[in-house]
Amino acid sequence: MSKESHIDRTATEPRHAALHETTIISLQEINPSIRLFRLAIQGSGIKFLPGQWLDLHIPSLSKPGGFTITSSPSSSLPSPSNPTPYVELAIQRSPSNPAAAYLFQPPFQLLNTPLSVRVGGSFTFPPSGIPASTLRRVVFIAGGVGVNPLMSMLSFLAEAPPPEPFEAHFLYSMRDPGMSRDAKGMLFLERIFELFSKGGVQSRLRLFLTSGRRDVEQVAGSEVVSLEGGEVPFERRRISLSDVGAALGEEKRDAVVYVCGVPDMTDEFVKRLVDELGMERERVLYEKWW
Repeated sequence: MSKESHIDRTATEPRHAALHETTIISLQEINPSIRLFRLAIQGSGIKFLPGQWLDLHIPSLSKPGGFTITSSPSSSLPSPSNPTPYVELAIQRSPSNPAAAYLFQPPFQLLNTPLSVRVGGSFTFPPSGIPASTLRRVVFIAGGVGVNPLMSMLSFLAEAPPPEPFEAHFLYSMRDPGMSRDAKGMLFLERIFELFSKGGVQSRLRLFLTSGRRDVEQVAGSEVVSLEGGEVPFERRRISLSDVGAALGEEKRDAVVYVCGVPDMTDEFVKRLVDELGMERERVLYEKWW
């Protein structure tokens, strides 16, 4: 059975009318499986909300690919300090995804390539229907490249911190890269650590490294990943509901939770947050990556 395309899977999602022209101006190899792209925007920039994605139109493909914007909305608008507006995309290698496969060609074949893009998606911060002024806590739950939309949201929060008191908790789970554990190869870990270190928002980062197999998961003591500016403790296990509950605290009426990861993980957390922790359904927002 063929995999459902991005355009078919998101047919009911909101999309902007405008199609924008961009050019690939940089490409960074995060690790063998993930590349970070910067697309310069022609014209007057692009307006989007943190968490939205792009339909990425590649001339040789009949259907666009879908990739989440990982940069802050401010990066996509021209200003004296930002003369080359851009959007950033973190893309995981996927031979079964034609658009992703195209973007894993040799870098020299991709740089300066023009691409048309369209903004879409409803998984955004602030959440629709909940006044941002009433929020006092946000809990982000990221699994693997599910970190992508949450990275844009966190960057937005760091640029314009809400009035105090406000807390941001970031629970980030990824596959354990093994003995090397080079933070530069762990998608956005250094950036998240840096944003939290600035202290604009009261915040906490928790990192969980997994084997990728449920039958061998074990809870172990905390260890650390070393970064240039410090250390990030991690635990060798999956994120649990009790971890999320600890981040939420007792008062849930002024909190929201964002979950993004593989479908099984996302479905489980959404259901248990409502059924077991008593979260209002509209305060649990999610997006699945496939």
